[in-house]
Amino acid sequence: MKKLTFILYRFIYIFSACLTVGAFTFANLTALSPTKYGGGNGNIGLLPFAFLFPFIIIFIAMSISYLHEYLYRKLEMNTIRVVVGVSLLGVILILSLTFIKAFQLKSLLAEVNPIYREETKIPLLTMNSNAVFFNFFTFILLLLVCSFISGMMAFKDKQRK
Repeated sequence: MKKLTFILYRFIYIFSACLTVGAFTFANLTALSPTKYGGGNGNIGLLPFAFLFPFIIIFIAMSISYLHEYLYRKLEMNTIRVVVGVSLLGVILILSLTFIKAFQLKSLLAEVNPIYREETKIPLLTMNSNAVFFNFFTFILLLLVCSFISGMMAFKDKQRK
């Protein structure tokens, strides 16, 4: 019974990981060029996130759980500190680059697209910005956040020991 439960958890984790990667890929592929007007039908790239949100949450929770177990059982305190530090630096770097790209896109949209009159009123989450916010690096950002949380939990648990 224990082996069946283990296999089921692994299957759910892999299935959720595939759906999460698929949602990020779909959102990235549905991005429009800044010079192309997409119409007023909404952001179709965000549709998978609405329906697959439970699987994304399962992926995040199980990633944190598996990483916590690995860090707690296999690594020393100093190594956990390094993992937490590298994760935090990665999060800061990716967030910085993402927002720099987003504000560059905002400036480009203000110049190129006639429907945007003022740069301050351009929304950041549009069909044009899907490629900025839903790409490989933001998926890595998600994994780094999970790694940071797991590392902090493992560090706290090792200190209690």
